[in-house]
Formats: sequence, C-alpha cells, structure tokens
Amino acid sequence: MVTPTSQTGGHAPSLSVVIPTFKDAQSLELTLGSLSRQSLPADRFEVIVVRDGGAEGAEDYTAVADHGKSLDLQMVALPARGGRSVARNEGIRRATADTILFLDSDSYATPTLLERHVAFHAASDTPRVLIGRRNELGRRHLDAVLAGGAVTPDSEVRADDGGDTRFPNGMPTGDHWLGAMWMFAHGHNVSAPREVVTAVGGFDEDFGTRWGWEDTELFYRIDRHLGPENRAFRYDPDALVYHLPHYRNMLQNLQDYTGNRKMVLAKYPTIDWEFVGIVDTIYSAEILARYREAIADCVDRQACRVAPAWRWLRDRLPGSRVLWIGTGSAEVPLGDRTVTFDYGVPAGGRNYHLVGIDPPITPGSLDAVVSVDFWRYLHWQELCSFVGSSVRLGAEVYLVGTDTHLSAGPPPGPEQVRYLARALRHSFEVGVLEAERPGGCWALHLRAAGSRRRRRF
Repeated sequence: MVTPTSQTGGHAPSLSVVIPTFKDAQSLELTLGSLSRQSLPADRFEVIVVRDGGAEGAEDYTAVADHGKSLDLQMVALPARGGRSVARNEGIRRATADTILFLDSDSYATPTLLERHVAFHAASDTPRVLIGRRNELGRRHLDAVLAGGAVTPDSEVRADDGGDTRFPNGMPTGDHWLGAMWMFAHGHNVSAPREVVTAVGGFDEDFGTRWGWEDTELFYRIDRHLGPENRAFRYDPDALVYHLPHYRNMLQNLQDYTGNRKMVLAKYPTIDWEFVGIVDTIYSAEILARYREAIADCVDRQACRVAPAWRWLRDRLPGSRVLWIGTGSAEVPLGDRTVTFDYGVPAGGRNYHLVGIDPPITPGSLDAVVSVDFWRYLHWQELCSFVGSSVRLGAEVYLVGTDTHLSAGPPPGPEQVRYLARALRHSFEVGVLEAERPGGCWALHLRAAGSRRRRRF
C-alpha cells in the first residue's frame, strides 16, 4: 500500500490525474490526446502515467509522450510488473494536488471532465468522492476519436454499444444504492482527496497482477473511513469518459476476477461484500440495503435468540461443529468448535456478519447449521441459496422458528410450515420438529437427499 509523502515548495495543481498502463499504448495515446483538449487550463492539473514495468512491450511507449506535449506529464516506468495497485500507488506517491482523479489508459475524456471533478471537490465542505460516467465506445465511433475529435451528439453512443455497464437499465430510481456507492467506484473515472486516499493506505498491493476488485476494495475502505452514514459519494453522469476498445483475455479476466473476489471475501466476511459480483451492481446494492435493515431489525427487537434453540437442540445435533445464526450467542456455552453469525456483536474471529450464501467455511467441516428466525428475513431466492450452501458444508440444517414477530412478518403458521416442507422436500430430506413445551421452538430439519450421515442423540 502507499504511504503519504510530504510536498514542499512550488505551486501545486488543483488535480492530479493518475493513469496505470500495461500493453495498451494505442489507447493511452488517445487518452492523453483527450486530456490535452480539456476546458480546465493545463496549468491546473498534472498527469502521471505509470507503466506497469518490465521490458515486454516497452518499445510501444517510445512516442506516447508526444500525444501529451501540452500537458504537465510524468511518464514513469516501473522496473518490474507489480499490477495495477502497485502502479497506481506509485502515481499517488508522485501526486502533488489535493485531489486525485483515477483514470484508466483507455479512458477517452470528454472536454469538461477534469473541470467537473475539480468543481465538485472545490464546492465540498467535507471530503467526498465523485464517480464519473463511463460509456462503452463501439467501433463505429472510432473514426471520430482517431481524428482527435469528440463523440458528438449526432454520433452519441447508443445502448447497443453498451452505455455505462454499471447501469444497464438506466439510473436507479430509488435511493437504496446511495448507501453502497463504493460498489460503483471503479478506477476508470473516480476522484477523491489525496489525504483520504493516503490515510486508508492506498491500493492493496496483495491483488498483484490479477485483474479486478482492487479499485472497489479501496473505495470500500474510503467509505468506511468517511463514515457510511455520511453518504460522501456522488455520481455525475456529465463527468464522462468513453471506454476505448482494446483486447481483453476474457477467460483470464474471469479467472482473475474469481480469485480476487475470494480474496476480498476472506478479508471482509460481511454482507457488504457477500453479493457483489454474483448479481449486477444495482441489485447488489438493493440486497445489501435489505439485509442491513434485517440485521438492524433483528438486533433492535432483541430477536433471533440463539439460547432457547441451543437448549432445545443441543442433544439432537449430530456433533459440536455447528454454525449458529442469530443473536445472544454468548449467553450459552456453545463451545470452541462453533462458528457464529451473531449480528448483535461485532464481526471478527469466528463470528461473521453474513447471510450465508457462500461463507468462508470449508465444505464438509460442520455438523450442523442452525438459523434462529433470521432465515425468515431471506427472500426466497436467497433462502434457497442459503440452504444449498449450508448443506454443502456437510451439515444438517435447522431452520428454527419462534413466535417472535419480525419486520419480515408474523411467525409462519402451520399451513405455511407444511408448504415450505413440501417445497424443500424435492431436494432435501425434510422433517418438522417441535419442542415439547408449549410456546417453544419448532424447526424445519433438512439434510441432503440420500444422506447416509447418522444422527447422534
């Protein structure tokens, strides 16, 4: 990660534009050309291009600087390839402006791009982040760009060329996404105060040369640093760049993307990241908002208590390696072989704040998964994913119900319980258990169909 360096002497520009590059000199030339045609005066910004090291492809960059002759331009070549995080951190160390704008080497800037980023931060009384728009550029628009021109209204990028892939159906109509705007903060057009970027340590260099997630992960830390409740992120559709066509090894990108996602989930075992990358970004933000509200409701009502279920089930469970989902786990001696999703205490150690779609738990390592009422908050799709994931852990699954009213609705009645059992019986061995004492717990008990595991009583 980057460490802050002091800047002394001279007049600093208003904006430092940091661009990593690797084997894409052809698009970088066009990007630099677009930056030389900005409405923001050239003495108000600097451009720092960091080539991600190594001798391979270096000859392609010999004339790149000619396309940015009018710019305050630094061309930096790292001695060895380290990945986009390493390259961007080098650019951050060299930046002198109070605000940093991160672009990619294939980000063709519209003329007012830099002016809009500078104006936004100048008008902000508190540290904020501005996310700009990036439209995909089709080959039919390349001629105008290659001629050094703008994408004019007559040749504007249409939906069939991709638009901004983060918003495939247009801008969201609600405000659910505003609490998770870090999900939309990609390194191809986003700006932030330099002191904030350095305060959180810059980009995580553990991502190495793999593609994906390093930018989103940085801005997640920035969101935590600035306070999620402050909603310090904003989106400006008029701060626009176009994504230039370039070759991408899609199979390699998918492998990198998958590997980096696992790394992020291991680093942040919380619902903030649980659905990112599984569904589109807008839906991820919707799910996150939904389950943040569910957790808050569960805690506020002092609901989903583990203790009564533990007292009832402890002699029924097939072993001591159990995942308990609910609250109040410290009230009973669960044992040191347990894992918890206790939403009433901070996450850490063997306690995660997850729904349980793909938890960082080794498949086959558990004897049982017990969810006390929290499963009632899950929408059907997520409930199916939760049950399937839990069974893959090698577990029996207990969906425990109580007579507690939740924001998700009243307790399921007998007819609903029977329907759920029938719906799940197509894929699992399902039984309905009831506590002996009046007003006690009940549970849907699930095992993988055809399971030969023996119950221990």
